[in-house]
Amino acid sequence: MTTTVSARQEQQVHDDAGRSAPMIRRCQVSIVRSTPAGQPMASEDRRRPGQLRRMNGALLTLWDLSPCIDVAALVLTELVTNAFQHGGGEDITVTWCADVTHLTMRVEDSSPVRPVLRTVDETSEGGRGLGIVEALADAWGVSEDGRTVHCALALADHTA
Repeated sequence: MTTTVSARQEQQVHDDAGRSAPMIRRCQVSIVRSTPAGQPMASEDRRRPGQLRRMNGALLTLWDLSPCIDVAALVLTELVTNAFQHGGGEDITVTWCADVTHLTMRVEDSSPVRPVLRTVDETSEGGRGLGIVEALADAWGVSEDGRTVHCALALADHTA
């Protein structure tokens, strides 16, 4: 496995009128999958969602966003698991961005197949991931090219 992590925090920026924009924090992690796309997940890849959940907890603690760790971890787990199970390409990239109002998470793979929210019943063994994301996130969507799923959590909902 190869993991690349990059993080940055932009200080407040002042415009020409002297107003300041909110600070933006960003972290990006790229993981090279062990299993070729379309094959059953290898045990190493099945551990990735848990590793990313722990990273999520550490990152959000560092950013003083601890109240939203649990919801963010659940949503992130669903998106990452979907990318490993259904995505294409060699790497999966997870990006966290936070400003004053929202935590946004993006999961990108190389598959142009757009994820679709499914209707499931109590006998279905899978297919609930995007339903969980829809229920917990304040907004979510898929990029035009189908390669990135993103969601946003309103920080006021988790920090009040």
